[in-house]
Amino acid sequence: MRDLIACLIIWLRPGLSRTLLTARRRIRVRLVSPTLPPLPPVLPATPRYARGPLPAHVIERRKPLDGHAIPLIRPYLVAYEQSIAAKQVRLVQRERRTAAALASLGIDYDQTLALAADTAQSLQPA
Repeated sequence: MRDLIACLIIWLRPGLSRTLLTARRRIRVRLVSPTLPPLPPVLPATPRYARGPLPAHVIERRKPLDGHAIPLIRPYLVAYEQSIAAKQVRLVQRERRTAAALASLGIDYDQTLALAADTAQSLQPA
């Protein structure tokens, strides 16, 4: 029987000692009051200072961009505006030619009324 108990102690000793060690640690943790975390360092207050005027590059950055000064900002819009301007020029030329042709026949023709009618017609959806 003595050999059996000695064998059991040898066989269970690593687990038994581990169990006893963890039990001792738990008791020690419960008996000792927890320590407070260290306080954060107190930074001195920054002095208030008067702000001066904004630098020139900051003022320039806040201004809106000019689309005509920068050609690559919106090429699709610039092309559309140019096509509308070209269409207006062609329309005015056509009306002048019509007025000249009718004037050679002795017919009076008002270009402004024709341009207003053509402009109103071109604004209507197709």
